[in-house]
Order: sequence, then C-alpha cells, then structure tokens
Amino acid sequence: MLKLEDLTKSFEATTVLDNISLDLESGETTVILGPSGSGKSTLLRCLNLLETPQSGTLFIEGDLVEFGGKLTDEQVRTIRKHSAMVFQSFNLFPHYTALQNVALAPVLNGKMNKKDANKLASDLLDKVGLGAKKDSYPDNLSGGQQQRVAIARALAVSPDYLLFDEPTSALDPELEAEVIGVLIDLAREKRSLVVVTHNMAFAQKVADRIVFLEGGHVLYNGRPEGFFSSTNERIRRFLNIFETV
Repeated sequence: MLKLEDLTKSFEATTVLDNISLDLESGETTVILGPSGSGKSTLLRCLNLLETPQSGTLFIEGDLVEFGGKLTDEQVRTIRKHSAMVFQSFNLFPHYTALQNVALAPVLNGKMNKKDANKLASDLLDKVGLGAKKDSYPDNLSGGQQQRVAIARALAVSPDYLLFDEPTSALDPELEAEVIGVLIDLAREKRSLVVVTHNMAFAQKVADRIVFLEGGHVLYNGRPEGFFSSTNERIRRFLNIFETV
C-alpha cells in the first residue's frame, strides 16, 4: 500500500499541495487528472522524493517517512527503492544503446552482474516490443520507441510502483498509441501504476482509481465510473473540454 497523510508542498509563497491524504492499493492503476497547475506532477514527484514536502507523512510498502525536517540519505534511499519514474522527456542516456540504458541501473545498484543485467534488459525490451532495437541508440529511435525503452528501464529495477509523468504528452497520436499499449499490458498484469495523464480514453478504460486535483486539493478519489458520470460542476467543466475536442 501507498499512503499519504496531510501532505503539504509549497514553492516559496505558493502552496501546490494542501494537506493531501490518499490511500493507493497495490496492484491498482491510479490515474491522476486535473487542470494545469493543479499539482499533479508535484504530487507524483513527492512519491519518490524528487520533491520534498514541507509536512505530512508518506507510507509505502512498510516504510514510513515524516516530513518537516531534513531527510537523511538513508531515508531517501529507503523510499526510492519502492518506485521508478518514467518522464515525459524520456531521459535516456544518448551515448548508450537501448540495451545499455535498460541494463545500467541493476548493475549500478549492485543487484546484478553485467551478464545477468543484459539478459534482463533483452527480455524487457522484448516485452515492450523492441527486441530488434536493443543495439540502437536513442537518436535512431522514434519518440514512442524511446519511451518504451524508458519503461523497460523502469521495470529493470523491479519497483513496487511505476510512476508515469505525462508519458505520452510529447508524442503524436500514432506513437502515443504504442506507449498506451504497453501501459495497458502492465495494468493487465496488475502492476501498481500511478499515471499523470491527459489521455481520457486511457483513464476511462484502464484506471482502477481516478484522483482529480484542483488547486492542490483532492476533489475526487474513487472509481472511474463515478468520475466520468459525476455531476460536480468543476469536474463536468474539465470533462467537457475533452468531449468537445
């Protein structure tokens, strides 16, 4: 389980997350929605301490951290071991092949030797449909292929939670469909996914839970059926934007 209690995050005088409390179950796909500036990406980054909240608590798979003071390196490592992040900008190492990008982390964290890490990387690239591209460098891959390599890289560290920050926002519709297909496969495997996205079709079809943020507050937390049929005026305005596109 991943549990947040009274999480608050501010940047100077601006409060981005205001006393957020959430319980996310293992094996669920949670989709975080909301307008620009609502705190979606900040919330996601707090889950693996890319951003450090000013107050509140984070409980993840048996480990607890309380915010309010400076965290130790050991506390940060303990929380980060539970998750892996996939960014909208891919963040692959350009001088490494797809295989090398995926195999790097298991070797660096001491979990595998190079031979075993390369075998794992090859298997994961097959899993995301890129077995034939394992020796290609990022510059020779499409955006959708690069994002699938990034997903394989995240899977290589065997995280409890996979965190996705707008994983398809930089892609055209055809390449977006490639990545969404991989996410759907992971959801069907009952992986624990937390996805910030504007893809309403994915949210409606795949999510087990929708979290809707507005102004740093949780306005909705529940099943997708309830969200998409909500009579809440703010939620209806948000959904109507996509229905008229």
